[in-house]
Parts: sequence; structure tokens; C-alpha cells
Amino acid sequence: MPSYRNCQGTKLALNIIIMGFLVKIIKKEWLTHNVVQFVLERLKEFQCSIGDAVDIILDPGGPMQRSAPFTLTNLPDSKVLELIIKVYLNREGFTAALSKKEIGDVLEIGEAWKSFEYLGQGTFIAAGSGITPFIPMIKEAKKQGTLSEHKLIYANRNLEDIILKNELEELLGLHFCNILSKERAAGYAHGRIDRKYLSSRGIKPDQYFYVCGPDTFSQSIKNILMNLGVKERKIQIGY
Repeated sequence: MPSYRNCQGTKLALNIIIMGFLVKIIKKEWLTHNVVQFVLERLKEFQCSIGDAVDIILDPGGPMQRSAPFTLTNLPDSKVLELIIKVYLNREGFTAALSKKEIGDVLEIGEAWKSFEYLGQGTFIAAGSGITPFIPMIKEAKKQGTLSEHKLIYANRNLEDIILKNELEELLGLHFCNILSKERAAGYAHGRIDRKYLSSRGIKPDQYFYVCGPDTFSQSIKNILMNLGVKERKIQIGY
């Protein structure tokens, strides 16, 4: 049975067979109340590109073997692998089990596969943990000196849900646009991303748009962008 892959890594597959790499957890940090970052050792033979994801395999070879995909947030030349994972603690499911892993524990991951492809100058539009595919793209743009050509529009429920808030503010400055759907906070837009909001952000139809979040969010944003004159080929919502 093949794994189901989307940009958030929330869908699972059971009893799958994946060529795996055994990697040790060398750092674990809670970034928000329900988002954890793992830094993993990187084996020399492991290859990855910007926008790639990996399947994490729990109970490999056992009766409860299961897998879920997550986007790598490190740059391809990094000596370590980084994963940022939203944890659903109240569901006692895959991410809850994964969050209990500690420094020194070993995880099995599959080979990297293409989730998103970085094509150049554009606007990133993310909801919640959908930010993860764009983190290495932003890092790479910073490295190449082209970050001023990019914009990030980020939707969350509350202020405390914003992943890597300080780091992204430092990197993007005024090009980091936040909107909160539940909490009202000074200096932050309130509501949901709609046509009016995107129009106010200075959308340029000839640039690329990278969109990631729940399926309904991604499809809604794609429809709005196309209604604003953006060609479908300029919109990427993951593979």
C-alpha cells in the first residue's frame, strides 16, 4: 500500500515497505506548544534537495508499522537533517508517538522525494505547519542574496501558533505578512486569507506562488489566485 503524501505530512499509510536510513536524534526542541523540531544525524549516502520530504517509519518491520511524510527544513548541503512537526497530542496518533522520541533515540526515514520545487522569485502562502516546505527556500534565497524578491503570507489561529516567528521576522522584515483567524492582536491582520486580503498584499500575477496547508486551504488559495489573474502553471501546491 503506497504512502499518502501531502505538504503537511498528516496522512498515514500502514504496512508499507520503504528503503530506510537509521538516524539518531541529536537535538529536540519544542518551537511552540504543539510543534516540535528534530535535528537528526545525516548519513553520507543520504541525498536531498530543497523542497524534499521524507517518510518517517515507526515500528519498522513490526505489526504496527506505519509511516507519514514530513518536509525537510535543512538546506541540501547541511551536515544534519531537520524536521519540524506539528503534534496532535489529543489524538494519540502518529505525531503524538513521534513526539515522545528523545535525544539519542534512532528513527528510520525513507529516501528523500520531491514535495515542492523551488522555481524562483515569488510569494509563499502557508497555513500552520504548511510553512515547513518554504523554510529551506527562504534560507536559500537569503544565502543567494535574493530574499528581498520574496514575500511570505502566513495564516494561523493564534499568535502563539506562529512557527519560527522571530527568525522569520528577522529574515523577511516587512515582507512577512501574518493573519490570525481566532485571536486579535495589535499589528496583525485578523480573519482568513480571501481575495480582498490577497489583493491588499500587492499580488503580482507574473511571479511564482507556493501554497501549502490543509487541502481545502490550498485549493481555496489557488482558486483566488487564478481569479486574480495568476496562471495555473505559476501556482504550486505540492506533489
